[in-house]
Order: sequence, then C-alpha cells, then structure tokens
Amino acid sequence: MFNDNHEKITYSYSKHTSAEVLYYYSDRTCCKCNIPGRPIQIHHIDENPANNAIQNLSVLCLICHDETMIKGGFGRKLDVAQVIIYRDKWINRVLERRKHADEIASINAATGKAYYPSENFEDNLTYKEEYDKETLQKYLDKIIVIHRAQLMIAQTVFDEGIHSNTLSAIYNLIDFYQEVLIEIATFYPKGHFDNLHPKVYFNNLIAAKFLWHRLILEPSGVGTGGSMISEIAGGNVMNDLMELIVEIIQSLTFPYNIIGINLEEWEKSWRE
Repeated sequence: MFNDNHEKITYSYSKHTSAEVLYYYSDRTCCKCNIPGRPIQIHHIDENPANNAIQNLSVLCLICHDETMIKGGFGRKLDVAQVIIYRDKWINRVLERRKHADEIASINAATGKAYYPSENFEDNLTYKEEYDKETLQKYLDKIIVIHRAQLMIAQTVFDEGIHSNTLSAIYNLIDFYQEVLIEIATFYPKGHFDNLHPKVYFNNLIAAKFLWHRLILEPSGVGTGGSMISEIAGGNVMNDLMELIVEIIQSLTFPYNIIGINLEEWEKSWRE
C-alpha cells in the first residue's frame, strides 16, 4: 500500500499479538488444511493490513492463503465468511487439545502442587525458580506412569489403522510431549530458552521439526507428497520430542542433585 506521495506504507503487529495468534490460538498451523509443517502467515480477514485486532487475524498456509486472493466472481475459493468459520473451528480444537494436555501433564496434575505460570507472552521467564529437587523428582516419577497410559491409548488407535484417527493420536502425543517440555522448562534459569516464554520456544521448535521432516519426505515442496506424509512426519516429530525430553532431563539431574531416581532405569521406562 502507498500513500499520496507514493511512499510505501507498512503495518505491523506487536510481538505479543503475533505470538498469541500463532501459538495460543493456532498452534502455528493453517486453520483451513490443519497440516503442520507448511509455511504459514498471519492473514487479515478483512484484507486491511492496518486492522490488527485479534478477531481480524487468522493463520493460513501459503497454499490456502492463495485461495483468498482472487477478487470477486466465482474464482475465489475462500471468502471472508469461510475463513472465519475455519479459524473459529480450529481455535476451538487447539484450545481443547491444549487443555487436555495440561490436565494430564502439568505439574499441578501430576504432583498436586499448586502452580500458576503466567500466560503473558511478553514475560520472558521460566516460571518458578524456587522449585526444589523433591518437586522435580516427584514430577519425573508421576510423568512416567502418565506417559505409559498415553502410549497405551495411542497404540489402541494405531492398531485400528484408520488414517485420520492415527493422525489425531499422533498429534495428541505431540501435545503431551510439548506440555512435558514446557513443565520441565520451569526448572531452568530465567531467560534460558532464548529469552522466550517456554510455550513459544517449544512451539517454534516443534513447528521447525515438522517442516524439517516434511521437507525430507517431500523434496519437491511441502504438500507435494501423498496423504501418508503427514502421518510419517508426525511420527518422526513425536519420536524427536520423546528423545528431547530425555536429553533435557539428563541435564537437570546434576544441578538438582537428584539421587532418588535411577536415570538409566527412568530413560528405559520412558522409551518403552
């Protein structure tokens, strides 16, 4: 867009708004196709780049965003009303998935310890530095049992062999692992994760892993492979996160001087 002096006008939204839209509401995934790993952008629903109200923003991959660009007539595949419907349905799904992961994998749920981290995306801290090794040890003990239960549930779905259900089960496990990573991050020093809120940091990391695996599986570009690509990429990301949790916990056992857990046995149980 240009002003009367033919100078280009640019608009931007705050880091807070961007993180809120990308992470909290959309899980860095296109609200229309719901395929993790595709390059995405924040779309202004009313096509006014100056209107950065949350209700005017949605997340679309580049492919789906192209469907909004044809003006008028019958050529336009994705209009304003459709974008809003897709956006609202996807937000509800993301919030429900995240709520479920928090209910089973948070420190509150696993240990019964009162814990209320900030949801402020401009708060660059890992929530509570005063947690002691007993809390961490209790969490590690409990999360093993919860993990085993989640794997059993997922395996039941995998055995059915229904593609859509398998994808949902994989994404549920990824959500679980993401929540575990976020909770473990609370035991690290302030600003440890690149001065980002741990929720944003790990969401960025998971999005990058999805893209990495999809590009390996689809060298001609994301979206050029078959329907099984999402399942394979999701499984690879799931395994990456499971191992990442082991690595991060390994780095905590020394500074916290945890002697009540046999780390080798813990890792073996976790990987089962």
